Amino acid sequence: MMLQPRSLMAQILRWHAIAVLITAIAVAGSVYLFLDTTAARIQQQTLHVHAQALQQALSHDGTGRLRLTQDNTSAAVFAPGAGFAFRIVDRRGAVLFQSQSRMVLPTANIPLEDEESFFRRQSRRTFYAGTSYPARIGNERVWIAVLQNLTHPDYILDDLLAQFLLYGMAIVAPLLLLLLAIDVLIIRRAVLPVRRASASLETAEGVPLDLRLHDERLPAEVRPLALAVNAMLERLASSYRMQRDFTADAAHELRTPIAVARLRVEGVEDPGLRGQLRGDLDMLGRIVEQLLEIAELETVGLDTAASVDLVRIATESVASIAPLAFRAGKSIAFSSEADKVVIAGHAAWIAKALGCLIENAVTHSGEGRLIEVTVRADGTLAVCDDGSGVPEQDQTAIFRRFWKRDRSAGRSSGLGLAIVAQVAEAHQTTVTLTSRPGRTRFAIVFRLISGG
Repeated sequence: MMLQPRSLMAQILRWHAIAVLITAIAVAGSVYLFLDTTAARIQQQTLHVHAQALQQALSHDGTGRLRLTQDNTSAAVFAPGAGFAFRIVDRRGAVLFQSQSRMVLPTANIPLEDEESFFRRQSRRTFYAGTSYPARIGNERVWIAVLQNLTHPDYILDDLLAQFLLYGMAIVAPLLLLLLAIDVLIIRRAVLPVRRASASLETAEGVPLDLRLHDERLPAEVRPLALAVNAMLERLASSYRMQRDFTADAAHELRTPIAVARLRVEGVEDPGLRGQLRGDLDMLGRIVEQLLEIAELETVGLDTAASVDLVRIATESVASIAPLAFRAGKSIAFSSEADKVVIAGHAAWIAKALGCLIENAVTHSGEGRLIEVTVRADGTLAVCDDGSGVPEQDQTAIFRRFWKRDRSAGRSSGLGLAIVAQVAEAHQTTVTLTSRPGRTRFAIVFRLISGG
């Protein structure tokens, strides 16, 4: 099973989409990490400030015992139902003071370090963040533990972080899709010169010899390929010209030997041999003439814009070739839907093409067959015969040069239908063949000239 070629645009968009997705995830993760770190820092600063405020509220009374004097602000922060709670313990872990909003964290879970330490704890239903702040009041060492309920309604940092990520993704996702849509337009515009170059190579009937890729807007990555294609086309054109020139030169050079051979064959005493040699030389001369005609069609640009009467061309061609058909035991008929059908074309070459079609019908239809030449009002020229027909497998090859189904039979050169196809191509049309046993039809549709 042959793999289908992958689209360059699809590949670019797929990898770009993957890159955008990875970038978006990386950016979102980095932003989340930054915001989470910032929130933790703000949280630690808040806890530190409250711990320092409690340290300043501690003092010794006249008996040398510690006392805690809270102002209204501090009392409100640690009021029952608030999001903060505190506990002050000594080095043995004994609780000296604690807030009215009791801490659910056991004293044993409070780190008693020489440096302030921040921690997070989780109960069955709540998350807490806290700090253990070492303080010295006179000669006495205490630890101030401040705890914050992270699920309390007053704590909004987590909510802000979640809302930021939610709305951030709601904004970023459409922007990423818009970016991909813009990428499609950019890529289409970038590959447009490549598409134009590809379209310039698509021709219905072969490749013109002068065809080259000359689009200066081709991307630099594609330009080496275009130069390689141009070099290949130049080599093909050069090879084709050499072959064409060789055929034309060989045909020209053969004319003289054939003419000399015709003179010498007249000196042959045996009538039968002389007749056979004449026939062979006539066929050889016909091949040479057809080769020259093909060379002329390929090298000389035909003027196909002239106004010509298709009915007149067909009438004269049928009249000139009728004796050949009669001698071969065939009958020939001509009919036209109009007295005059004016088309754009080259009269001489249309006549040669029609002559080749009639000669083909005379050669390949059996004795007693009817050959019909018709001209329709829409500019269609057709030649029909009621012979055995052309097999379907041969119908595409029949217009190739020197092609013959049976090379051992007949005296056909295999060039007549190739000339017909080339004349049709010069008139920017084609030859159509429909064939079945008992009915074979060749038709060419020429361009009508209005008002003709």
